[in-house]
Amino acid sequence: MGNQLLPFMTDNVSNFVAGILTLFMFSLLYKENPFYRLAEHIYVGTSAAHTVLAAWHNNLKPRITNDIAQQGEWWMILPIVLGLLIYFNLYRPYAWLARMPMAYWIGYSAAIGLSVRTVIPWFVDVMASMKPWVVLTNGSVNLFDSFSNIIFSISILGTIIVFFFTIEPKGFLGSASQLGRYAIMLGLGASFGNTVSSRISLLIGRFEFILTDWLKII
Repeated sequence: MGNQLLPFMTDNVSNFVAGILTLFMFSLLYKENPFYRLAEHIYVGTSAAHTVLAAWHNNLKPRITNDIAQQGEWWMILPIVLGLLIYFNLYRPYAWLARMPMAYWIGYSAAIGLSVRTVIPWFVDVMASMKPWVVLTNGSVNLFDSFSNIIFSISILGTIIVFFFTIEPKGFLGSASQLGRYAIMLGLGASFGNTVSSRISLLIGRFEFILTDWLKII
């Protein structure tokens, strides 16, 4: 009966709600309005709720039921309590308690950043950037790969020279620094283009959802 009165409404309520919220989001293209703010608040709220539920089912619950209750690792109560203190940030009189897990996380992240776990991948990236200038394929020189490696190496060196602030870029260093700037511009342009293409892909996906799953036009 509902589909006869409103052909655009499907039996799947979630698709209908998602389609309406998508249109509310697109309304920002016209101007700021209450419909967009409503959809924005719903998105932020559901994302926060999903994060909390995922943390409970994927981390907290297995630790409590398996590690603590079954295996007797009672010491794991301490990190669980420390992590739960972050939610005191929502209650101002005791918001200072949330600073303790934040301080721990910041210190832990800083220690990880200075540890071997970070340094070794950095060395792997450095070694990967050292490409041979002469590439042999089946006993003959591969001109395309060799030329690509030469351009790549020169771009890497030029980019590094750009950040030599202790030496005034003159002569050879100035030319190399200018070449490095071009390499940086190309890299940022490619990254920006990849970001735009990914956003266009998301936009096409939303249009496909509206026209196919919701309105069933195509």
